[in-house]
Amino acid sequence: MFENPFTPLFGGRPDCFFGRGEILRRFDSAMRDSGSDDRALFITGSRGYGKTALLEQLSLRAREEGRTVIDVGSDNPIAGIMRHLFPFDESTKTVDPELEVNVLGTGGKVRGGSSSKTIHYDRDDFEYLFLKACTRDGFKLLVTIDEVQKVSLDDVSLISESFQMASRKGCDVMLAVAGLPYAYEPIIQNNGCTFLRRAAHEKLGPLGREEVRDALVSSFGKIKGLSLDEEALQKLVSASYGHPYLMQLQGYYLVDAVNQREVGRRHTIGAHEVEAVMPQVLEAYHQRALAPLVQVMPESEREYLRAMASVVDESRVVETADIAAALGREQKQLSMVRESLIDNGIVASPKRGALLFLIPYLAEYFRRNDTELDPDVAAALEWGM
Repeated sequence: MFENPFTPLFGGRPDCFFGRGEILRRFDSAMRDSGSDDRALFITGSRGYGKTALLEQLSLRAREEGRTVIDVGSDNPIAGIMRHLFPFDESTKTVDPELEVNVLGTGGKVRGGSSSKTIHYDRDDFEYLFLKACTRDGFKLLVTIDEVQKVSLDDVSLISESFQMASRKGCDVMLAVAGLPYAYEPIIQNNGCTFLRRAAHEKLGPLGREEVRDALVSSFGKIKGLSLDEEALQKLVSASYGHPYLMQLQGYYLVDAVNQREVGRRHTIGAHEVEAVMPQVLEAYHQRALAPLVQVMPESEREYLRAMASVVDESRVVETADIAAALGREQKQLSMVRESLIDNGIVASPKRGALLFLIPYLAEYFRRNDTELDPDVAAALEWGM
């Protein structure tokens, strides 16, 4: 059995991290350079391009450098930050044993003994408490916030203002947030988000061919006894479209297929094995990535993408006039749908009046689902129910 280092967990932390070397290099430098613009990072990208995985890499590197790291999601990030900071807050060391501190009314508490009183901190105390924690001698902080598009602008503003004040006071603080592409403009245009307005904006898209090649060579090189021949490597690179989640799926199912055959302690994967496993890879990708993405779209967007998929050709660039014609509509009637799809990173406009898909295999997904019957429907027809 060969060890399988690939972990295709959507939104999770992969054991094999692919690419983004330049961002990581700049982040490492920023941890030592208090004047670096990279001390605040705003990461955006479509689903599956590794935003969460990149945040986790930043967290790991910061911890290795001795920083306090607070990783929070979109569910009440202010309370999450305070729950982590209170153990480092000077006031918690002087709390009377009979007191209980209730953090921002969230239920996170610091208890000294049997409680007879409670100190309540509300939202208005956040900036004061945050600054108090950050001004401790030698205190170094990184906060990461995932799915920032789900956080209210008021909360993002308060966090940004608190970081701005801490930075002004000379505190060693860093902030990295990640979200879908449409999150960026509303946040940086908000008056209270000056700190994030100056953040380095990292747009995560497909990895380059050399990045993909290097990442796959490195990942398979860590598996004792298992290797890829050149043709197999090229097929993996081409089929991945530079999409990190697809690369995780490719690696996982390929190693799993080899293990099922019990080939021995040493094996070189050939191109035919890559071809054999790709249907399983794409089925998993469709079910885990594309189906959830499409299901939450408004019907108007699904209709638009279905029409786009029906007219796309080998160039992969589609004229918006052709999409409108396929729908029997005027282009101006579809402008809001088109802009929403661009803002969400589903499609992009390489030139005026044209679009292309940004999500690998999404066109094929729509074409397949237009021709294939739902499994339950197919079974019912087969049995004549």
